[in-house]
Amino acid sequence: MGWLNADLVQAFGVALATVIGAFTARQAAQVRKLRYRVTELETQDGTDIERFRTMVRLIRALLHHRAELTGLLAPDVKAPEPPVIPEWLATEL
Repeated sequence: MGWLNADLVQAFGVALATVIGAFTARQAAQVRKLRYRVTELETQDGTDIERFRTMVRLIRALLHHRAELTGLLAPDVKAPEPPVIPEWLATEL
């Protein structure tokens, strides 16, 4: 059993600990990146929900405006102004 001496076992243990440490460090870096990405996506989700609500309000206002223009007002009454489109949405329309 000359190959199973204390120095060889210790060297093997150190090498194994180094590999496990490197793998753990790599996993920790990936977890950190994924946590950052999840936080970013949750923030974007909140922004998207608010944009969707704003667009729904705008669509409803435009539908109401269309109804007024198609005959709900008397012919001698001036047509109302269209609703204001948010600046960030104007570029998408």
